[in-house]
Amino acid sequence: MAQYQSFPDAAGASRTLEKLRGLLLPDLAGRSFLDVGCNEGFFCGFAKSAGASRVVGVDQSALFIERARQRFPGCEFHQQGWDTLPGGPFDIILLASALHYADDQPALLHRLVEHLSPDGVLVLELGIVSSAKSEWVKIDRDIDQREFPTMPKLREILRDYAWKWMGRSVQQGGDPVPRHVVHISRRRPLAYLLMQPPGYGKTSIAERLFAPSDVPVVSGDLQIALIAQAKREASPRLRRLAKQDYSPFQLDRTIQAIFDRGAGDDLVDVWIAQAGAGDFAIDAYVPVEHQASVESRLLALGYLPIVMRWEKVGARMLPAEAIDQQAEAFYQSLRSPDAPRPQVDPAPSRGYVDELTVQSGRLVIRGWAVDASGALPRRLGVRIKGRTHYVDEFEKLLRPDVQKHLDATHALLGYRATLEVPGVEAIDDLIGGFEVFLPDAGTMRFGPAVAKLLRPAR
Repeated sequence: MAQYQSFPDAAGASRTLEKLRGLLLPDLAGRSFLDVGCNEGFFCGFAKSAGASRVVGVDQSALFIERARQRFPGCEFHQQGWDTLPGGPFDIILLASALHYADDQPALLHRLVEHLSPDGVLVLELGIVSSAKSEWVKIDRDIDQREFPTMPKLREILRDYAWKWMGRSVQQGGDPVPRHVVHISRRRPLAYLLMQPPGYGKTSIAERLFAPSDVPVVSGDLQIALIAQAKREASPRLRRLAKQDYSPFQLDRTIQAIFDRGAGDDLVDVWIAQAGAGDFAIDAYVPVEHQASVESRLLALGYLPIVMRWEKVGARMLPAEAIDQQAEAFYQSLRSPDAPRPQVDPAPSRGYVDELTVQSGRLVIRGWAVDASGALPRRLGVRIKGRTHYVDEFEKLLRPDVQKHLDATHALLGYRATLEVPGVEAIDDLIGGFEVFLPDAGTMRFGPAVAKLLRPAR
């Protein structure tokens, strides 16, 4: 079976490290993660390295699951399809480059959202056809024909969810349509909170904003009056505080006492009982030092509280720099000699020398190299006038130009090696007896500038 995901020891068809960056995964620390169609488990391994508490991958391929288990023994892998998903819920679910294989794509999306925790996120990477119509479009691929949605069709499928288009994903070789990344969550009922002090026009604002949209407005003043008069169900503690020195002209004092004495959650429960299960607005003064507790109570009860602004629910997004650092650190950790690896067919090693200088009696060699696993070799060889030197410590450089030239999965292919070689004071001392080689392969080629420097004088 062809190699798909790319690792330091196995270059595959997918530009997996770049895709990881493009998925814009939420903060995974302490959260549960499921990768549906996990292949060899690259994203599961990243989730584990990012601090996920539980990491699960599923794939139909027995070979890929076995390789995933070898690479990432700390993760949980199952050989199965998506008709039966592992027990959840999960905080983050990933479905990358696989939706088009489903017989019923909307049903699969709905099933995955059902397996999310209340604040969970489904990270979806999929091909989207450019069209103004809401339709499925059959696309001929190299190996088969599959249906892909247009953006209007995707909006139609996701209309009952909260979702955001995050941008384009990394284009892979042979992709028939552009790939996109979408984050999907359950939609919470909205709780609009107007909690300013008396005299700030809360009632007028609520009537203008919410009455035309048929969003119920709960009057905090009315609820306090009904509780004090025993006309509204409430806890004994809340009823006692509401009745104590009740006056419609001093409601702010009554509300302050209710919250100061720990009955604020009881009052929020009364508001919700009047609002019903959908969106609602609350027109009620809440002391500023207790407003956060009102938001927390509503969150715990499944609402999205809005206080003069929209607040994101669930895992925070990491800055792009942090995503890059985590992704690169994870990728480099896979190069450790202790990292488990499956057996794969090696690719040819090769290298290049494109800069050669002698500085203060030191020989400086700069170029690029790639070993059989598709990574920068751990050791370089230098032969000068019949004497061989091995270089185990050298500066590692990013070479995007080489990555593009080789169609590699990463750019960490450059090196800058410095050697102290007795008797070498100038480039002329190297002419006629100098080569750089990879211990497990042949001699590196010289770039034009280096070849010119080493050409014997006529």
